[in-house]
Amino acid sequence: MKNIITILFASIFLMSTANAGGMIGVKAGVGDLHGKRTSSVDAKGGASSASVDSEYGAVFAEVNLADNISVGLEVVPMSGIIDTKATTGTDSQVTVEDLKTLYFLASRDTDFGSVYGKIGYAHADLTVVANYGQTITNASDAAEGPMVGIGAQFSLPTPIIDTMRIEGTYTNFNELKITSDGDKRTGDADLTTLSISLARSF
Repeated sequence: MKNIITILFASIFLMSTANAGGMIGVKAGVGDLHGKRTSSVDAKGGASSASVDSEYGAVFAEVNLADNISVGLEVVPMSGIIDTKATTGTDSQVTVEDLKTLYFLASRDTDFGSVYGKIGYAHADLTVVANYGQTITNASDAAEGPMVGIGAQFSLPTPIIDTMRIEGTYTNFNELKITSDGDKRTGDADLTTLSISLARSF
């Protein structure tokens, strides 16, 4: 999936004219990743859902396709570890990295700046490791799914950084699966973020 995203974004850049405008920027914010177990073959109990909050940063680039419509790619160049409690008998951890989101953005000008909505598709790589002698025979190696977001954009009177955004997004990942010592589980996950971006338009 990440190769498809890279090819699509490169193709869009190549199709754009030399005079096409766009934007590059960085963003920082907080995210809430929520997971819920949807099925299990055993009756071992335990929490059926949990959430983890974390700060994050990302870089993004956009190309204008038409007035107030653009396509962009956002990359989180960091990894995060989700770890179960060490006291559990199936102590394990998941490393989440290379979160990429390909999206379309449509904006509307207002008296104070502009408001916009965005829709896209996100993909992250997953690596699962089990401790205490547990054996994982099958596990999802990626989390992917649709993303929607809304935000407001403002112009800044500075020569290099000329744009600021405030944004919220919601990503609903596809079903995740893991099999540990013959115990099969599935679950859903979603990510909610709130961020501030600084960018330069061109």
